[in-house]
Amino acid sequence: MVTKLAASRIPRAWSVLSAIALVFLFAAGNTAHAQQQRKAQLSWWDRAPEQKLGHYWVKSDLPAAETRRLARHLNLMYAEYSKRLASLPVRNEELLNVLIFERREDYLLTLRARYGVDGTGSGGMFFVTPSGSGLAFWTEGLPARRIEHVIQHEGFHQFAYSRFGPDLPIWVNEGLAEFFGESVVVGTTLVLGQNNPRVLAAVKEAIERNEYVPFEQMLSMTPASWGAAVRNGSASLQYHQAWSMVHFLVYGDGGRYVNAFETYLRHLNAGLPSDEAFRRAFGNDIAAFEKRWKQYALAAKPSSFLSAMERIEFLAEGLLELRRRNIFPETLEQVREELRRIEFTHTIEVHGVKVTLKAEDDALFEIPKDDLCKAQPTFTIEKINAAKLPIRQRVAEQNNPSPPLLGTADLRPRSLHVKWLRNEDNTAFSYEIVVQ
Repeated sequence: MVTKLAASRIPRAWSVLSAIALVFLFAAGNTAHAQQQRKAQLSWWDRAPEQKLGHYWVKSDLPAAETRRLARHLNLMYAEYSKRLASLPVRNEELLNVLIFERREDYLLTLRARYGVDGTGSGGMFFVTPSGSGLAFWTEGLPARRIEHVIQHEGFHQFAYSRFGPDLPIWVNEGLAEFFGESVVVGTTLVLGQNNPRVLAAVKEAIERNEYVPFEQMLSMTPASWGAAVRNGSASLQYHQAWSMVHFLVYGDGGRYVNAFETYLRHLNAGLPSDEAFRRAFGNDIAAFEKRWKQYALAAKPSSFLSAMERIEFLAEGLLELRRRNIFPETLEQVREELRRIEFTHTIEVHGVKVTLKAEDDALFEIPKDDLCKAQPTFTIEKINAAKLPIRQRVAEQNNPSPPLLGTADLRPRSLHVKWLRNEDNTAFSYEIVVQ
């Protein structure tokens, strides 16, 4: 999501923004609600240190190690954006301020009180306002993959603003943001071109039912009409189709269109209107172009790694719920049976749209095989062998057993496993998804 409220030259020093915000806050109304907002807002701003980390000025209340880890991710993505859009000159000053919030409430209050931005329903956003600009996101209770998607998606919007200003058409702005958002970082390498099975299925269904957005309409869609769909909760198809269209332009027909796509972006960078830029780059027969895209989308297959990333989160959440009920399955089939018996569901929220994953769906227990995998990848379940653990961990395991070990076999480019984390008093668990 990009929030564009006004175009202005933004001062870079946080101290200036802080002084302006303090004046604004103390001059505001004195209702009890406003006073609570000011107190919460100022406490976050005061306790969140700022520092220059690579290309970015980062203000964060997360532990220092976690802030540095997320900053590394930001800078890795910056290098990728720069490489992919290397031919485009900078049009506007780069606005590389980043606000990282541990708590969602602080995120909402800060954006509203300091910048006049409503962050309701968002996991993060890039914003430009008269009071300041930046990339903001929160981490409270979110899996690492969800946070990384926000960084990759919103980070592209932040980078693109310096190359296109407000002139990048909404479909390509969101399509490229999702193209980068759906990529996967493995070590220090970005794996691009990943096909999310859930998104792919939604695009195919829309095409088969003739409910997709016609190209002519998509190319002329304004930020206002796109935003209206976001606010009423019907924007998921727009995001999915924009991603699919960009994916087609990059990889369709063996990469046939990628040079024309780069030409289209150069025309936009130079200030040409979207319709003229598209026709100069791709020709006038938009109907034929739309037909080729539909053929490409219907034939596309989901990617193994990205599918596994989303589905292992579902399984980890399911195993946590079973652990709360003192159920310890020893095989994947037992996991499936138990989750179905309790009618387990897990809801994720993407671009303000909630998607519910249900244990009754067989696909959630499987990993599709793509061209990177030599053998059929699978999920694995293994009982923890407490005897092999250090004494302290062994005692903790005996007093309060962990859920079974969850991982993958034959997955490429890397394997995944779930690392179970105990809270301080050994009464509850959380998890991390680790790339091996």
